[in-house]
Amino acid sequence: MMDIADFRTIIALVESGSITAAANLLCRVPSAITARLQNIESQLGTTLFVRANRRFIPTAEARTLYEHALQIMQLVATAEQQVAQPVPGGRFRLGALDSMAATRLPAPLAALYRLHRDIAIELETGTSRDLCDAVLEHRLDAAFVADARADDRLERMAVFEETLVIITASGFPPVTSAEDLQRETLLVFRDGCSYRDRLTAWFSQHQLRPHRLAEMSSYHAILGGVSAGMGIGVVPEPLLSTFPAPMPVEVHPFDSSGSRIVTELVWRKEGLTANTRALIEILSPDYRGNHGI
Repeated sequence: MMDIADFRTIIALVESGSITAAANLLCRVPSAITARLQNIESQLGTTLFVRANRRFIPTAEARTLYEHALQIMQLVATAEQQVAQPVPGGRFRLGALDSMAATRLPAPLAALYRLHRDIAIELETGTSRDLCDAVLEHRLDAAFVADARADDRLERMAVFEETLVIITASGFPPVTSAEDLQRETLLVFRDGCSYRDRLTAWFSQHQLRPHRLAEMSSYHAILGGVSAGMGIGVVPEPLLSTFPAPMPVEVHPFDSSGSRIVTELVWRKEGLTANTRALIEILSPDYRGNHGI
């Protein structure tokens, strides 16, 4: 397998045209360059240079390898620069709740792209529990979660506060307590969803258990099930604005101390990347206030 020194050798030989000149460029003795070239050609099973009048003429294979070597060395230089002097750029693995991705995130992520054009965001949605695990396991750089568990390995920043509301089929009577819903099926995300936990905790506060839980894969699935009379759901209020009007459901206040929920951005301690830092700056109250985010 070729290494960085091999790529540097190919670049020097193509650009200088001789063993001696390449050795001078790389601060090596000519015999070391010759031995490395022979090793590379042996590994690849092909001739890379034709010797003619003391010149080394690159073959088509050498030209192809040279172009790739230039790209690889540029990536190496970029990586070294970002580690030595971190600047936003490259892959940014970001997690978010499904509702957050649909409502609150588009504006700050658009601002992040405008300010840092070299960032490439990879957005993954999931439950709060799954997203926290992904951050701790280095599969995500940062994530937007609600009710994130206490963990000394995580840093966190409160970002948004939402109001949860209950949605039922049209014509459903007013909901004033959990008793009004004890015969209903709860349409929820899989275990680990903070909104689901708030709803089931509300039932527990009234010494009740939900009649049945039906796990759904998206808020559109929950809305469709609720509007068809399959059951009831709980959603953050801003999410309702993303559905077509008029809404095919009734919206009820979630009369509980658990109806207010704070979304936090979390990242690993000692794992604050330049990309996460750039996002934090955009999410700061001053920036959001000045830019209407």
